[in-house]
Amino acid sequence: MCAALILVILGVAGCSKKSTNPSSTQAQVTQDVADDLALQTAASLDVTEADILTAVSTTPATATGASQPARAQWDTTFTQGALTITATRNFFDAAGNVLPDHDPIAVRLLWTSHIFGTREWPRDTAAVDHEAVLDVRGIQAGVDTLKFDGGVFDSLFHRFRSYDGTRTRHFLWKSYTTIEDVRHLKSLIVQGSRWPISGQCQFEVSADRLRSNNVTDVETHFEATVIVVFNGTSQPDVLVNGMYHYKWNMVTGTITRV
Repeated sequence: MCAALILVILGVAGCSKKSTNPSSTQAQVTQDVADDLALQTAASLDVTEADILTAVSTTPATATGASQPARAQWDTTFTQGALTITATRNFFDAAGNVLPDHDPIAVRLLWTSHIFGTREWPRDTAAVDHEAVLDVRGIQAGVDTLKFDGGVFDSLFHRFRSYDGTRTRHFLWKSYTTIEDVRHLKSLIVQGSRWPISGQCQFEVSADRLRSNNVTDVETHFEATVIVVFNGTSQPDVLVNGMYHYKWNMVTGTITRV
């Protein structure tokens, strides 16, 4: 199956699952709400980042600059902390032919994954269900940049501290994310840099703010578009509904209003 078709299928799946509570009333995205959405965007993208780095690590170090995990783990199911990852990969040559495995003539990696389990950050914890299709170009030796495109569906049942740190929030977050021309320098990956040099991710979000840790105890429903733009630094820009601007510090994980 070609990458475009897989992305269409994943996109339809994401749209069909998008509404968390169709019967609830959609509320306006205010500054307070945007704060919550920005924090959850960072959490969602952190899972995607872990997926991207795992995809990169399955190719030889000469191709991507990344170290390899234990052989025979990646193509079945394995764990990272409290997350379980199931993944498949296909390599392609310059003519678009599928290769039986990695080969020096491979120029592209198509990665499909499902990640589920629990993820913890300094200020929050989430039950994660993540599905992705990643199209990775530039994996051949001699090319200095990896290019990522793809689609991601994330569901987070999320407990976290509010932006001002005074309250505990409970959210059911669902998003479909389009990864567009996100580029990583291989040399920076070797040095441990996690931030891309360019590109963006666009999130179409449907979320319920909950009164408690019960997913049926819905206080308010929100729909929003969040765009993360990478600028070659450790602090990409986060824009919620085209109105609320933040910086995401990928080193500390903090979100700051701009």
